[in-house]
Amino acid sequence: MKTLLFHIHTERSSDANLKIPELIDYIVKNKIDYFCVTDHHNFEACRIIEEVLRRKEYKGKTHLIKGIEIKTEYGDVIPCFIKKEIKTRKFAEVVKETKKQKGLLIIPHPFVRHKKIKFLIKHVDGIEVHNASALKFHNKKAQELGARNPSLLKISAVDAHCLNELGNALNEIEIGKNVKINPILCKNGGYFILNLKHLAIHIFKTLESLFAR
Repeated sequence: MKTLLFHIHTERSSDANLKIPELIDYIVKNKIDYFCVTDHHNFEACRIIEEVLRRKEYKGKTHLIKGIEIKTEYGDVIPCFIKKEIKTRKFAEVVKETKKQKGLLIIPHPFVRHKKIKFLIKHVDGIEVHNASALKFHNKKAQELGARNPSLLKISAVDAHCLNELGNALNEIEIGKNVKINPILCKNGGYFILNLKHLAIHIFKTLESLFAR
């Protein structure tokens, strides 16, 4: 099996400061086979990374899975294995567009700011059973939800916004006719510390943008 690092935010997200060269360097040095970038409502980093990985020095070393984290009326969802940016924020339309692109739809941190979770899981391909930025209590409930729904993919998500958060989760992945994923590393990054840090980054970047005008 190959390795997968799932749910990564780059500096193209308003609450992250992970630079694209730093991310690629980490992925290559740690011999990660697949990594999924999921910026908030932004596909720019995926396009940039895709171009970078076409260079001769990166050939065969790693593979980008393009994704995006979208806030819908029911909470966040992650279309991944997609080819083009999905811009709608309506859940039904995200489901339709993901299927059209033959992608997979994942619910991140299913017990953090989601509504009607029983309805949602009927329309998705998988859930995060571990999110390094979530509370242990929320992750336990996610694992129980996964156990009750054996057909869903179960993913350990790093939910990284900074370079030093990339080592908090890892999966094994097999890509064939069907995608198979098995979590192999599930560290807790510290809910309050990480979320305060991400909020501080967001505030700083917002102020920086205002003063730059």
